[in-house]
Amino acid sequence: MLVKRPLDAAPAVPVFLQDGGEMGARMRAHDWSASPLGDPQIWPQSLRTLVRMMLNAQQPMFIAWGPELAFLYNDAYAPLFGSKHPDALGRPFAEVWSDIWSQIKPLVDDTLAGKSSWHEDLLIPMQRHGYLEEAWFSFSYTPVWDENDQIAGMFGAVTEATEKVCAERRNVAERQLLQQMFEQAPGIMVMLRGRDHVFELANNAYLQLVGHRELIGKTVREVLPELEGQGFFELLDEVHGTGEPFVGRGVSARVQREPGGPLEERFVDFIYQPIKNADGQVTGIFVEGYDITEAKHSVEALRASEEFNRRILDSSSDCIKVLDSDARLQFMSQGGMQVMEVDDFGAIRDCDWRSFWSGPEHEKARQAVETALTGGTARFQGPTPTAKGTPKWWDVAVTPIRGADGEVEKLLSVSRDITATKEAEEALRQSQRRLNAVLNNASVSIFLMDDRQHCVYMNAAAEKLTGYTLAEVMGRPLHDVIHHTHPDGSHFPLEECPIDRAFPEEHQVQGEEVFVHKNGSFYPVAFTASPIQDESGRTIGTIIEVRDISAEKKAQEHQRLLINELNHRVKNTLATVQSITSQTLRNAATARDARDALEGRLLALSRTHDVLTRENWESAELREIIEQAVEPYRGQGRIVFTLKGHGFACRPGWLWRSPWRSRSLPPMRSSMALFPTPQA
Repeated sequence: MLVKRPLDAAPAVPVFLQDGGEMGARMRAHDWSASPLGDPQIWPQSLRTLVRMMLNAQQPMFIAWGPELAFLYNDAYAPLFGSKHPDALGRPFAEVWSDIWSQIKPLVDDTLAGKSSWHEDLLIPMQRHGYLEEAWFSFSYTPVWDENDQIAGMFGAVTEATEKVCAERRNVAERQLLQQMFEQAPGIMVMLRGRDHVFELANNAYLQLVGHRELIGKTVREVLPELEGQGFFELLDEVHGTGEPFVGRGVSARVQREPGGPLEERFVDFIYQPIKNADGQVTGIFVEGYDITEAKHSVEALRASEEFNRRILDSSSDCIKVLDSDARLQFMSQGGMQVMEVDDFGAIRDCDWRSFWSGPEHEKARQAVETALTGGTARFQGPTPTAKGTPKWWDVAVTPIRGADGEVEKLLSVSRDITATKEAEEALRQSQRRLNAVLNNASVSIFLMDDRQHCVYMNAAAEKLTGYTLAEVMGRPLHDVIHHTHPDGSHFPLEECPIDRAFPEEHQVQGEEVFVHKNGSFYPVAFTASPIQDESGRTIGTIIEVRDISAEKKAQEHQRLLINELNHRVKNTLATVQSITSQTLRNAATARDARDALEGRLLALSRTHDVLTRENWESAELREIIEQAVEPYRGQGRIVFTLKGHGFACRPGWLWRSPWRSRSLPPMRSSMALFPTPQA
């Protein structure tokens, strides 16, 4: 570690260190005993000469001497060190500039090898104030020979160029910014040189105006020959000759905006500004302006639009009014005066618009004004008479009109005469009530479906049929209501439902279905689905008439059962008669005995039929059937009948089975033929 002594502690002052400002004083006070350089009294003459020159120079300089390149520097160099000063004195070069050593070591090595170098505005990022900063330097590294003609160190002269480089960069950035602003400026900008008006600069807006021609270095007359006779060349010559600027407003110029294209009329605002040198002579002309063609067309279109809007306001049947912030009338459209039956607007001008409404509508109007004044939009409907007392209904909208500052300045009130609509609505309600009365008194169930086949109406009979109210069914597909579940708990597939398949049809469809009641019970229905079409023939919905056919189905089933049972009974009866006859004739001793036995047994068979007939062929008591069947055999010889057991009602044929659904209850069958033979 280098040891420092107080500035006034140097015992002897070598001649070459007598001057040199602050760094000379520090070198005189420095303890060189711990330094490889040793006492300055024994430094070689070459080092002494360089140190004396360096200390008295005004340019930042340093000397790196010896094997470790001990660092010596002057007062002008000290600011380059920043916070490293003054501790850097006498320390090795590599330690002093450790933060940039990797960058400058190759330069130092080249210098110690005998190669001088010069570097201008070299970027060297360094930490000299406790943080990394970009710095630029112009410097030279020169090898130094000692008395033995050996390179003993190096000499450096340095100038920090950071401020200069940053200033140049700012200048370049500013020039680039100006160039960008020039090129990207929305207005046209052109720089012309000399009496011939040669193009030096032209921005994108001007190039777009003239069709992106090659014009730099060429004269105006050469580049834009179509301007001949339009007065622009003469104006340029006049400005150059007189030195007075020229300002044009909305000037028409016919230019060719595409190569080979037709002349197109454009309108421009521009200024020809003469450029003068130090002697006051005009050297060129700066052209600046704007292509206002679209703006001019917009203004013309706006005027036409305003005139068109005025005509619309005059012809509109809506009553369009403008109110001030106090809701007082300031304007009423011509069409509005007609619909409101106002002959003289002056008679009602400045009247409070709210005063035209009475009853509940007055409060609606007051609230509408308050809403619009706070920036909202209000709307209401209500009745109020015209200026001549004609009663009318109005649909009213009140909206804010904002000023340039965004604040609500006025109000716009638009009132539309809806008297006819209200009358039609009332007539429709009356018609609807009559229709509902008719439909609700109908015995058949009626459903009305929209174009999506969602229910929009069902009559009272339909509510009774399904168990649902209109509110529960409204907006739902009929399938979801009447097919909500299978008897076994699963859901019906949509393709199995005839009533659903009938919906897309454009003609009437009839069929049978099974509905599920709200309580979960099933019942058969017959339906007729008819399309509802508008005036153009487009189907907009469906009307479905439904009739409960449970009684019909039960009667059909009973009839089928009777026919089946009759067939069965006839066959059994014939077989029984055949068996009775055969057995009787086989066992009878005489013809009379055979006749009597046969008659008795046939009478017993007849009595069993009487039992069924008495019960309408629905059921019969088994004991009674057996008693009637065995009656002829009681008291005959050894035949004894004993009947035991509980009573049992037999039901003939198969139990009821639904032929219109794939599901059915399990079958039951009982035989009604029980006729003993003589051997029984």
